Amino acid sequence: MEQRISVIIPVYNVEKYLGTAVKSVQCQTYPHLEIVLVDDGSTDRSGAICDELAGKDERIRVIHQENGGLTAAWKRGAAEATGEYVGFVDSDDWVEPDMYERLFAEAQKQGADIVCCGIHHVFEGETHKPWDDEMRLPKKVYTKEELAAEVYPVLLNDGSFMGRSLQPNRVSKLVKRQLILNNMDLCDNRVSVGEDFQFSLSIITEAEKIAVLPGFLPYYYRVNEASMTGGYDRSYLDKIKYMKQQMERISDRKGVYDFRQQITNDFLCLTVLHIKGEIVRNKDAGFWENRRNMKRICNDSEVKRALTLYQMPKLTAAEKLFLCFMKRHWYLAIYLAVRIYFRDSSL
Repeated sequence: MEQRISVIIPVYNVEKYLGTAVKSVQCQTYPHLEIVLVDDGSTDRSGAICDELAGKDERIRVIHQENGGLTAAWKRGAAEATGEYVGFVDSDDWVEPDMYERLFAEAQKQGADIVCCGIHHVFEGETHKPWDDEMRLPKKVYTKEELAAEVYPVLLNDGSFMGRSLQPNRVSKLVKRQLILNNMDLCDNRVSVGEDFQFSLSIITEAEKIAVLPGFLPYYYRVNEASMTGGYDRSYLDKIKYMKQQMERISDRKGVYDFRQQITNDFLCLTVLHIKGEIVRNKDAGFWENRRNMKRICNDSEVKRALTLYQMPKLTAAEKLFLCFMKRHWYLAIYLAVRIYFRDSSL
């Protein structure tokens, strides 16, 4: 009997895109699929569309639940899935027809618990160019011992700015369902920034073997132009602090490697991006309001601690200088650096 793959699609208020996402999964060349649509309390027609789609395709199951957020939705789907392997598609994205056939074939060939591919980021408008993202690892297959020796030391930060070897997205992976079930309690529904980081760190640190398909980017991740240019989120610092605490909890609970230094490095990088967002997205506020917000960020105890403890030897001179400005509270220098120099750089 052929092994089944369960593809879980969390759904919330995406009536405009849902049909495209589901159709791309229905058209997969791997035939033994279960498609689980989890309607997370949608207030538009998304729930009804789910039911209509299920009525036309016996492979589709629909779960309706009260709104609990993205993590709660995919966890419910994983708990009720029946496949040996599980994949995820977000309901406003789409995938190539051979995605799961190729991922599953590699899983079988290598005996892997996790198989990773890459992602195309596609923007709805013309302001931003599409860009690609995948695991930054030199080998195609890693045993548990090789993961510990070669991957864990650079998984979350390799010593450079935003130097993540891990491509954290849940949707870029085919994972043994039991591995997901073993780690669902480590995926906190309240994490709202970087929620897939907790998923990926949890499963990779338990996997016996992972495989990577470099250059295979079958997933199209739709980026809302408004989310790139929208308003400043004053609560963002609290959100990334909570994510940091959750990642540290996972590191401690797993006990296979101490990721705390890498978590601190990554948190500081996100804080730098937050400051840039304060200045660029909140540009109409003027310098003095920007300064008040920069001061609030730089005086935060967790940020001050990260500025003291970070270890990123691969930072450029400009990046080191920016962190020096933050540490010394030179707000005008930070403001001018973003306005004049860092506007189009990695920072």
